[in-house]
Amino acid sequence: MDNFWVFKCISLFLSFFFLLGAWCAKKVFRIWLNPVSIFLLFWFFYTMFPLLVAFEAPVNPLVILYILSFCFAFSLSCFFFPWYIALARNESKLPSSYYFNRPLIVAAFYGAAGFSALMIFMGVLQQGISIDQLLANPIAVGGVYAGKRYSGEIVSSVYAQLGLQCSYYTAVFGGLVYGARGAAKGKIKLLIVSFLPALLVMFLQSAKGLFFFSIFLFLGGLLVARVYDKNYTLINYQGFRSLSLYGLLVFPIVIASFLSRGIYELDDTTLILNRLRYYLVTYSSVHLPAFSDWFSERYLGESLMSYRHDTLTMGYYTFMSLFQLAGDDRSLPMGIYDEFYTYGDYVKGNLFTVFRGIINDFGLIGSMFFAFFMGLLCNLGYWRLLSHKNSAFAIVFFVYFVAISYQTYIISSMSWLTLPLVFTVQWILLFLLMRVKV
Repeated sequence: MDNFWVFKCISLFLSFFFLLGAWCAKKVFRIWLNPVSIFLLFWFFYTMFPLLVAFEAPVNPLVILYILSFCFAFSLSCFFFPWYIALARNESKLPSSYYFNRPLIVAAFYGAAGFSALMIFMGVLQQGISIDQLLANPIAVGGVYAGKRYSGEIVSSVYAQLGLQCSYYTAVFGGLVYGARGAAKGKIKLLIVSFLPALLVMFLQSAKGLFFFSIFLFLGGLLVARVYDKNYTLINYQGFRSLSLYGLLVFPIVIASFLSRGIYELDDTTLILNRLRYYLVTYSSVHLPAFSDWFSERYLGESLMSYRHDTLTMGYYTFMSLFQLAGDDRSLPMGIYDEFYTYGDYVKGNLFTVFRGIINDFGLIGSMFFAFFMGLLCNLGYWRLLSHKNSAFAIVFFVYFVAISYQTYIISSMSWLTLPLVFTVQWILLFLLMRVKV
């Protein structure tokens, strides 16, 4: 018990170094809006939040130190670039409204949203769920769909795949258009349409991952528009107030999604609250204690559970989708990892962060070289975003960098075949749309 409090205090102390690192990166880039600060701020939250919310779960400070070292290696390449030159080039760009608030891009946004919503409905109906069920009790439909998913009864559907892919395009175009509109009217409608496909998936399929990934795709597009408008702040007072308001709106939506899993059928308020707390802690905070337990078993021989340990899989876990495209047919559990970390009544789950896969792929030392290479790639992409007026690749790369950075607390986003496909299609679409002067 004494070690628990010592480890907790050391871990909390180390967590603040992510914040310090983000501030140091701001000094190097001369602006807050940069990939290194964004990545470090994510991991400040991803360490601090579970240390407080899942307070009872033990976390080894060496795990925080490892993640800090990874972030440090990721940030090193920012010193290679003369950022003042890139910022000077960015000053010559026209405002974001010239590039992104064009009729064709707006039409592509609404078209993607409408088509995605239609395909999602078609995909749900293809699972044997009737229109009468959808109209009578849409919340219960989510529970039925989730039950089919976990029991392996979901029928492969081209409609569902098209709806999923177009939901990504909708969120990215929505962020770009929303950011380019400035203080114009009608932005609430833009917000609703931007997340309509993801909200439908969350309610009708009881799947929240797409909704949160869409939020950060949208924010990535919004930050790109800020770059074009020479507004390099990540968040100001007005932005914080808006974020708080939207957070209050999102929270009951998430709760409603949890209720769709059958919680609403419980007749005991205490049981409902306990179940909701379990879901909230599981989805927000299990990743750090779970990764800590895995890391401790691998390198210290101390853990609450036993785990499968792969050695130097050379990128398989990190870039699984590319391996699958190349014909690799290795069989894995549905959630990638079948170990289910459990501590107490509320800290339960199989989220082990992106770092478990990276260490499996490249080893402890190799992961640092991987971090450096990825940091170099992200900084090079950001250099191109600042230096070029209409680089569709740099725009889409930065948008997906923000969303992928968000998802590092779960797993590598490149585990799914959908991502390389939607990235490529989005790049081609934006390339064509930005070159039509309409």
